[in-house]
Amino acid sequence: MKKLLGILGLFVSSFGYSQDDQSCLQYEPTFLTRMPGFYIDGCQHSEYNTKKFYYTDLKNNEIQKPISGIYTWITYGKIENETRKFSGEQIRLNYANAVKKAKGEILSVNNDFFKVKANGREIYFAIEDAKDMDDQGFSIFIVEIEAMQQDVVANLDEAIDRDGKVALYGILFDVGKSSIKPESAAALKQITDYLNANPAVRIIVVGHTDNTGTYAGNITLSKARAESIKNYLITTGKIAASRLMSEGVGQACPVTTNANEEGRKQNRRVEIVKL
Repeated sequence: MKKLLGILGLFVSSFGYSQDDQSCLQYEPTFLTRMPGFYIDGCQHSEYNTKKFYYTDLKNNEIQKPISGIYTWITYGKIENETRKFSGEQIRLNYANAVKKAKGEILSVNNDFFKVKANGREIYFAIEDAKDMDDQGFSIFIVEIEAMQQDVVANLDEAIDRDGKVALYGILFDVGKSSIKPESAAALKQITDYLNANPAVRIIVVGHTDNTGTYAGNITLSKARAESIKNYLITTGKIAASRLMSEGVGQACPVTTNANEEGRKQNRRVEIVKL
């Protein structure tokens, strides 16, 4: 998607950039320009975290929405010699207008919580502390939806000996796709190592989804993902095809509720089942 640079119709003075916390510049969002007259005062960033957004929706309901993914927090301070007086409402409305032009969604009645699509991801962001008549600073909290890279994997031998199966969360796919993402290599290697260490074992690779979408679509998707993993084990892992089967059950076997994102994340998984 095209970046939204320039949508706010504003520019930032070079003096403002010179005051920026330089370590934070790499985390400033590329999908929005900055309000003029402000500099980056500080930031936090992590490749995966959960942020609980609190907001009043368009029907005046008080909402608490936890969202997980790439997390960024940036706080802006007003440049000392800036003569314009920006109200908090003005700041929030600028962002709201930018989101509208980008065909995003304004989720809050106060114009302080938004959803856009950029960089190939769904992105949620909130404006906080933009309230004063002459606002001296505000914060932006951003979460880009992204599955966590699974760095810790179960001991397959122990889990399969005990339960006859193991659930893996480190094999990742783009939404609605069956192509394996590169960051899945560690989990796939563990399956390969297990099969090489146990040459008599045969397995079924079973794909599972959450309940997003249609039942029939989820069955098709889970089967395609399991087939992709089986093919990877054959072509890259050099495992004999006769030792592998694949199946997909869609949303039929959840491990927990699909009523919230945490539950849906647990239900989106791959299971290795010993035959």
